[in-house]
Amino acid sequence: MKMNFKLAILALIVFGFACSPQKKEEKSKEEAFDKAEAEVNEQIKEVIAEMPAPSEIPFLLMETGAEFSPSLLHDIKMASKYTTKNEKALNLGAYATDVAYLSAYSKSQKALTYVAELKPIADQLALSNAFNPKMIERFEKNLSSTDSLAAIINEAVENADDHLKKTDRPKVSAMLLAGSFIEGLYIATALIENYPDDVLPDDAKTLILIPLVDVVLKQEEPVIDLIALLKSVPSDEKTKALIADLEQLKEEYKKLDVKKLMEEGRGDLLLKDEALDALTNTTGKIRDHITG
Repeated sequence: MKMNFKLAILALIVFGFACSPQKKEEKSKEEAFDKAEAEVNEQIKEVIAEMPAPSEIPFLLMETGAEFSPSLLHDIKMASKYTTKNEKALNLGAYATDVAYLSAYSKSQKALTYVAELKPIADQLALSNAFNPKMIERFEKNLSSTDSLAAIINEAVENADDHLKKTDRPKVSAMLLAGSFIEGLYIATALIENYPDDVLPDDAKTLILIPLVDVVLKQEEPVIDLIALLKSVPSDEKTKALIADLEQLKEEYKKLDVKKLMEEGRGDLLLKDEALDALTNTTGKIRDHITG
């Protein structure tokens, strides 16, 4: 009986200590932190899900009837020159979009060359599971199918992103997606800016360029999403610089008076809009910062 009484007292002491105000407060803080972290991670997942896949912009460009421009590709010979994780991730993303651009226009052999050259960068980022020999073999077997090639490169980037999240490397993941998106936007804006004046009459030229402008306009929301994504990961000088560039790009989008021009049936004026020129220049500057 005495022993039971002692055990009861001991149990009360232990229970009382575990439920002390200090312990309750610490547990409450820990639970709040875990909840906040889970909410942030969920928001990041939502932002990533809304970002365009590497093939999205290139295939939209192809569907407008715009001609392929090899000069807009990121030189694959530069791949071995990147040294930091940020540089490698950004440019792996850019090259992935170039593969999609080549694939969209049935430049399959060139696309295969790019895919093969991406493997060393992926290996250095511990992403061998995404860009492995099996993936390259699948790519080679589907050279005649542009849709299959797009699906394979999208899958590779998605697998890389999943692996990065599982290994707690959100910044590398964000940089990969940023490089892919900026490359697509760069190609789109550069196609508009560099479209030759002497190939088609003005009316025919406008019929091609307006859909191209529409592709660019649809990227305003992804720019905002990308800024949110980059702000959610650990920051360094490269990340801060990229965010600052993207903030400027966001401001350039705001200056485009698209709705009014479209309502008035004067979409052709967008081609002469100074804000579109500024947006193109800013995109080119960001791309230079990534690939330079």
